[in-house]
Amino acid sequence: MGDSLDQGRPAKRIKLAPHPQPSHPHSVSYSHPHQQRLIRPAPSNTPVVPAAAAAAVAHTWVHVVPSPRGSRRVRRRVRSRGGRAAPGPDPSRPEASFDPASSPASTASTSSLTSSSTLPWPPLEAMQTMAAAVETSMESALIPFKDCLATFGRQASPRFPRPTDGRVNSYIKFNWPTRRPQGSRSSSVSAVAKPGDAGEDDEVEEIVRPSSQSSSALGTSSRQLHDCTTQTSQQITARWPNPLKRSERSWSFSDTTSPPAMSGYSSSPYPRPWSHGWGSSHSSMNSPRMLPRHFGLVSQMDKMDRKLWSFYIGNWCPGRSILGKTNLWLQDFAAQEGSEGVLCAIQSLAGIYVYDYQPMEEISRRINHRFALAENRLSQLLSRADLSVDEASELITIASILSMQDIVLTERRRKKPYTPRWLEGFKQSEHFLESIDEGSRFWSKSNVQLSSLRISQSVIVGRAVILSQLMTTLPPPSTFDPEREAARFGWLLYGDMKDMYEIHGGCGFSKKLLHSFSQITYCSARLYQDPESSVIPLTAKFLLSELLDMRQWSSAPNSNPWEVARTQQQTIEMVRAAHEGYVIDSASSMTEVTAEAWRIAAIVYLQCRALRIPRNHPEVLSNLNDLAKCINIMPTSGYNFTAQAPLFPVFLLGMLATVPEHVAVAQNWFERVTSTPVRSSVPPLYDALKRIWMWIDTEPTLKPPVNGRLDEEVGKRLPWWEHLVQRVQENEMEILCLT
Repeated sequence: MGDSLDQGRPAKRIKLAPHPQPSHPHSVSYSHPHQQRLIRPAPSNTPVVPAAAAAAVAHTWVHVVPSPRGSRRVRRRVRSRGGRAAPGPDPSRPEASFDPASSPASTASTSSLTSSSTLPWPPLEAMQTMAAAVETSMESALIPFKDCLATFGRQASPRFPRPTDGRVNSYIKFNWPTRRPQGSRSSSVSAVAKPGDAGEDDEVEEIVRPSSQSSSALGTSSRQLHDCTTQTSQQITARWPNPLKRSERSWSFSDTTSPPAMSGYSSSPYPRPWSHGWGSSHSSMNSPRMLPRHFGLVSQMDKMDRKLWSFYIGNWCPGRSILGKTNLWLQDFAAQEGSEGVLCAIQSLAGIYVYDYQPMEEISRRINHRFALAENRLSQLLSRADLSVDEASELITIASILSMQDIVLTERRRKKPYTPRWLEGFKQSEHFLESIDEGSRFWSKSNVQLSSLRISQSVIVGRAVILSQLMTTLPPPSTFDPEREAARFGWLLYGDMKDMYEIHGGCGFSKKLLHSFSQITYCSARLYQDPESSVIPLTAKFLLSELLDMRQWSSAPNSNPWEVARTQQQTIEMVRAAHEGYVIDSASSMTEVTAEAWRIAAIVYLQCRALRIPRNHPEVLSNLNDLAKCINIMPTSGYNFTAQAPLFPVFLLGMLATVPEHVAVAQNWFERVTSTPVRSSVPPLYDALKRIWMWIDTEPTLKPPVNGRLDEEVGKRLPWWEHLVQRVQENEMEILCLT
């Protein structure tokens, strides 16, 4: 089926150029659709760019966000004056020199009230600087990762020592022991590692989850713990009678031998490469004696690239989610390795974690090279006027992976007043998700059938953009568009109730709950725009009733299906009945309790921001008690701990805590998670929380009402959450990343 009229088209490109005739400074030329179209002058609240600066950036392309849904849009191909399509910027071509005498502003205009030739002209150096600034700002707004080229390894970055046993079982999962002769000094990782030093004694292995029969902690449990790695490993073992030896399941970044072909595909969703014994067992006179080196593999890689790919598949992806079916990093993004941009983005992301433990110059150069190739492919896709659905999907995947790379590279994040790169990348992905949205073709959203990749892209993009709104200021009432914001993130609601309430591995909770977070923020913005409205409080209370009765289900092994989960008691009842000292020991329980923590966090967020209930209110305290119980029984490392962990609910509990017990639960979780030597986005958020604790209890604008009674009209209550967000933004150097 073809794309719809309004949503199946990419953004238009507009070429900046000066007016051909300086008849009037505010005149606009409406030319033929196949000719050049000029933009209107900047609005009054935007610095006006001189005509000379506009001429200097005449070859800069800008994506214009399409008009709101429902309006008629006409797509036009922008062409140069010569009649051919204007090409993109050529880095090999030198920039044209700037001549102020050739500017239209230097020519007198007979139709203007004042001749522009009588105005003082700025110096040449100032004009060139201004033109360069305009071009840089426009290019960075279009491609947020352009300024990161060849920067990895140059700035100070944290170093993570490998544990004594070499075992990391947290956000990444590997067994990388340092084996040295007896009597030598033990060191986690040398400051400068040389290829060939470790040889076969310094190898990276996967951490295989033990089965429920062999695990002492789960000996009495009937549930078996399986993640994406063990499921595929068991399938390979069942197919081949001789299991792989240890040397065939591990590899090293410092050895001199090439990694085995099986190492990169032990947990891959693709067909397994051919075995070394295939030729001998199936030899015949007509069959070839030898096979090509990369036979059976999707992509051709050298030794270093294959090792980075293997690390991503076998060690990084298992730390993303315990739900193998919806682990989007493995099942969907890795399946796009046929795209050079996606493959290079994955390899650069994996290389960052490897470099943390083995800071070799060779790895640093490879990370920068692969990042440059991925960014170049992203730039090519962004510069095209007409993108196919597959190309737009490739663009979304590359932007998502590079945005994730900016999230974990905390030392390279962009500070205020600039918008973070990861947020710009995910917002661009949101725009292109809207452009290829197919939901408008269907009368009912429950009939929309999306691929696993499109669902995963919707979840990862929606999670980043929606959660970023929780701790940012609301849009001004004069610019807030209720119709556009109400229809935003509508692609999260496609499918029937079973699809919407399934816990997804990309976020740790259901798509319906993720959309509810955006609706809570929408209600808060509408109430801020119209405090006297009686409809918005009713809408917020309706959302509250939905959240109180919401039940989510999981596709994890031994979990109840949707037909059973929708009628049984909520997970919080099991959490309340847990005995003292109980810690979750199964993948299914971890998935359900994590999703329950997110549901309770949504309720607290709605009460505090949309209904403006103070944080010491009995209803809020009751929900915070349940949230603390959920967090208290969760492990902070091990097989069941992944990036699915409820980061924002823990941060919310610590930020809104008014009793010491809640502070202790949040602090204990952060301390144990950050004690593991692994890169993540948790340490900066924990540092921000500790700074919030220094002033939140003494802030006058956050204190509850004096009489202790709330006004019946929600619009007349104190919007204390907005004061909290404003104070946080004043004290912090960047937008908080809650993913």
